[in-house]
Amino acid sequence: MGFRSTLINTGKLILKCTLVTAPLWGFPIFCANNILAYAGSDYVGAIWINDLTQTKQSKYYSTLVIGDSTANSAYLPEVLSDDTVNLALAGSSPVDGYYTLENYLNNNKAPKDIFVSYMDYHLDDDSFTWDVSNYIHKFTLEQNEEIYKAIEKYSDLSVAALTTDNDYKTEVKKYLYYSPQIYSYSVFQGIDGKRYKSNTAAYEDVNTRLGRYCQITNNQYEPEGIMGYSTFNVSPLQEYYYKRILNLCEKKHIAVHMIKLPLSTDAGFIDDYETEVTDYYDELLEDYDDADFYWFHTTYEHEFFSDAYHMNNHGSFRFSRELLEQYPDVFEDSVDDYSRARMLAIDADIAGENYMGELTKRIDNKPFTLIFLDSTGNLSDFYYMSVGYNDKDVQWLDVQDNSSYALWYLSGDGSAFPDNIQVTTSDNSVAVTIGEEVTYLTPADGPGIRFCVIDNKNKSIVCTRQSVWDVEKGFRDIY
Repeated sequence: MGFRSTLINTGKLILKCTLVTAPLWGFPIFCANNILAYAGSDYVGAIWINDLTQTKQSKYYSTLVIGDSTANSAYLPEVLSDDTVNLALAGSSPVDGYYTLENYLNNNKAPKDIFVSYMDYHLDDDSFTWDVSNYIHKFTLEQNEEIYKAIEKYSDLSVAALTTDNDYKTEVKKYLYYSPQIYSYSVFQGIDGKRYKSNTAAYEDVNTRLGRYCQITNNQYEPEGIMGYSTFNVSPLQEYYYKRILNLCEKKHIAVHMIKLPLSTDAGFIDDYETEVTDYYDELLEDYDDADFYWFHTTYEHEFFSDAYHMNNHGSFRFSRELLEQYPDVFEDSVDDYSRARMLAIDADIAGENYMGELTKRIDNKPFTLIFLDSTGNLSDFYYMSVGYNDKDVQWLDVQDNSSYALWYLSGDGSAFPDNIQVTTSDNSVAVTIGEEVTYLTPADGPGIRFCVIDNKNKSIVCTRQSVWDVEKGFRDIY
């Protein structure tokens, strides 16, 4: 057999071996590079946060938020400043929060401030998102080893209880190397491409909202009685990681603000609960010069919550504005800077708004224009009575050759009507055009207004809505 034949046969053998072993090396490569194609929808927020913390960001964020789902739903970066990002993770505890912060600092410049918020049950209990975090490859081998030792030292939780086969270190390696035993079912579920499509859209929404993904809803909580809070406890494991967060921030010269979030009016504080809370944080923070604790002690009406613990869109908007008032120095450098990215997050909030009064608060002092088609015959008086905000009122919009429609506009920042918005009328509707986008206003379904919202920064139409006049409510509900 000549050299040429030997070479050909060797090549064939290598090809066969490659094809035979392809599933062994091809599967983990696919999993590592296509997580949105197979992960469940409830993983998307965690994936976005992990992507951000594991890579160097071109933008400097001066303020971070870490915490659980109550924090993720409560803090609106787009309301707070142009340099705030929400890294709070659903189901997490200070264990997860520490490694979120550590990973971020390993790849990015330290922020000036960090806000930390956890609900009581994530402090009292030792559970955390171990499986989710390993599934998305948040924890390194070294970090998993730290967690293993911390649980053994500080917790009554069995390390084996975190796993499916009672072997912590083996399961860590299964996640690390994308074992088919863990990932194959999800990959199979994503074969039709539907998960990739829906996950990609959800990922983009989290990106638009600068990390917020929990309880984005206007649904209102209906309490069934009083929810009593009788004792406050932080487990040794969670306290250990609380202190690690504080020590890391002190090392990096980051100011820490530990915030206890508002609760619904059905919350009742029993016995010494309030004293236990304040005493705990006083003792925890006494050795740290640049750390404080603030309790938003005022309860919010239940309509600001989607359930007993999580604020809805209106609750988070209220809380974020109150946080601005409580910590003006933290956000003063960029609170009035409205980048295109920040405006897109505000656009998303506005598009989901269902109350006219709240919408006008969201656009206040920001580069928005609202154009109204009035079918009440007296919009200026009605508008001022029901939704006029911060001394701003609607202005008459004079459109050439218009004898059929009453048109008005409202400027969020008090500026003149933008020259790049064209308004034209026809027999059936009013066309509003900016750039290549166009929307049509037709009379409302009853005495009321049809209106569109325009983002002047991004030169785009945010949404088109209507509100029907109600004698008792005024222009309240948006459809």
